[in-house]
Amino acid sequence: MSKDTFDAEAFMEATAAAMNLTIAPEWKPNVLDNLIRSRQIALAVLDFPLPDTIEPASVFKP
Repeated sequence: MSKDTFDAEAFMEATAAAMNLTIAPEWKPNVLDNLIRSRQIALAVLDFPLPDTIEPASVFKP
């Protein structure tokens, strides 16, 4: 899926169907907003350049 072609409503409907989940009509606008924002955050993370030599940390220490 390219960055320019994301149908949040179709994704919501397909995902809900796959999970056998019913989303009440009054909640659909909120779910769509959340999907769109989550995608924007994910794209920002994925666009962050990392060198090919970097490796994941073996243990997470906050």
